[in-house]
Amino acid sequence: TRPEIFKTQLRALFRASAFGKIAIMYPMITSVQEVRKIKGIVEEVKAELTAQGVEFGNPEQGIMIETPAAAIMADAIAQEVDFFSIGTNDLTQYTIAVDRCNENVAYLYSAFNPAVLRLIRRIIECAHNAGIEAGMCGEAAANALMAPILLSFGLDEFSVSTGKVLETRKTIADWSLKEAGLVTDKVMSMATEKEVTDYLSDYLSERNKK
Repeated sequence: TRPEIFKTQLRALFRASAFGKIAIMYPMITSVQEVRKIKGIVEEVKAELTAQGVEFGNPEQGIMIETPAAAIMADAIAQEVDFFSIGTNDLTQYTIAVDRCNENVAYLYSAFNPAVLRLIRRIIECAHNAGIEAGMCGEAAANALMAPILLSFGLDEFSVSTGKVLETRKTIADWSLKEAGLVTDKVMSMATEKEVTDYLSDYLSERNKK
């Protein structure tokens, strides 16, 4: 609704891209139409910079997948962008239709809900089928219980807070893809969030005793 502000931001990003590698990620996408509209505005900005003799690079452009609509249309959207980043906080909230800040329903909020896990798997599959990478930001990326599932799905990048970097790296290094795959096969056969979290908690507890 405010293309003049958006173009100012894009101009700054493209000017900065002349001095180093950057990537631009667009949030809250719900359709291919939105992505194409953005790409049209980007071309206008590039044309204006070129006409003014301003140097700019060629930054990657990707989107945050954080709405069920984007997840469902991930195969089509993947043809339009350079990368995906899965925003698990909002994706979980909108998929389950629960406000995580509302104490009356917050107990329903969980990225381990099988519906959310199936969407995450689909998003990553669609990205890889299109030859692009899929990363993840949000609390789930740093959750040790989620690690084997994300590794088995083929997640390319874990984006976590600085305080979680070393812990997450160690968690990832502790898993083989074979073991992660066996755990994930079991998880994806389950129908409830409680089944998933109980199984993962018990499995990791027994695994840590060895």
